[in-house]
Amino acid sequence: MNRPYDVIVIGLGVMGSAAAYHLARARQRVLALEQFELDHRNGSSHGESRIIRYAYTHPLYVQMARESFALWEALEAASGRRLMLRTGGFDFGAPDSPTLRATHQTLESASVLFEWLNAEEAMRRFPQFSLTAEMVALYQPDAAYLAASACVIAQAELAHALGAELLFETPVRRIEPLHDGVRIHTADRTYEAGKLILTGGAWMGKLLGALDLGLPLQPTREQIVFFEPRDPDLFTPERCPVFIFHSPTWFYGLPDVDGSGVKVGIHGNNDACDPDQVNRTPDGAYIERVAAWTRQHLPLAAGAVKEARICLYTMTPDEHFVLDQHPAYPQIVFGAGFSGHGFKFGNLIGKLLADMALGNPISYDLSLFSVARFRQSVQGEGDR
Repeated sequence: MNRPYDVIVIGLGVMGSAAAYHLARARQRVLALEQFELDHRNGSSHGESRIIRYAYTHPLYVQMARESFALWEALEAASGRRLMLRTGGFDFGAPDSPTLRATHQTLESASVLFEWLNAEEAMRRFPQFSLTAEMVALYQPDAAYLAASACVIAQAELAHALGAELLFETPVRRIEPLHDGVRIHTADRTYEAGKLILTGGAWMGKLLGALDLGLPLQPTREQIVFFEPRDPDLFTPERCPVFIFHSPTWFYGLPDVDGSGVKVGIHGNNDACDPDQVNRTPDGAYIERVAAWTRQHLPLAAGAVKEARICLYTMTPDEHFVLDQHPAYPQIVFGAGFSGHGFKFGNLIGKLLADMALGNPISYDLSLFSVARFRQSVQGEGDR
């Protein structure tokens, strides 16, 4: 059948807009559908900033970070926008923190440059932070922030300029697998293509469930708080690194980007939710918890609360991604379960999904991200 599209992409957050861009670069006829407007606030891709870093405990993420940095730099050149700013990365915590020690070991094994600082050295170098005497810090100079919304918009605009058709405010009602492709049903039209890429963020459990693939994908309601710094000069991106506090409760944050305020949050607040019925009002108790931590460890950042926001994660039980083909419909590939740390890899993940859809060779061992690790769920447990 002579179809008007080679590949359809559903979802135009950071992964979907990247997939559309890389497909269009490969001269594919692309249709991309988004249920909301471009750069909407309902999911996981909107905002001023996201951390990009090498500081991981698993070597695959370090390997992927190398290419991710290069791809974002290439996107900056192609779009003419500033999308990434190097700040350095400051990971700190108790010296026996398992994740901090594992990060040290992984970076050392990968020959990634970093410094291991005691509390006195860390505070002398970075007076923004207040560490107790026994704490240690790992400083990695390549870490940066990505201008999140600008990244999504740049990818979408470049995809469109290269010929991709992008439709916004167009929810998908049904996905119909065909023997040699897919048919997508919206409220008033149907579309066909040989291949389908699903990047629906917190809606992936629902999309895959309708295709008889139950995966343990749990959307969660997360919150971030922006503070007016007491000493603004210390918290500019040029002076303040992105930071992660390693403890049983991980706190993370970024400098004041474009006057938005110092951003601080708890990684994995794990407030399970339905993405279609999210309470968008921030919780006062959560804001105070984050403020108390900020007063303790970044006292000069802990001025008035400028804003608090709700965003969504989609968690997997092991916090690793899902990148795979549908086991019954190999013409459908998807990315899901990015567990609050996927944005930095968004450009690369879009490229990988495009390559998977087109049958191109993949240079990574993606078995860590396979649906096979959830075999019991795949065989019928359904969504959790």
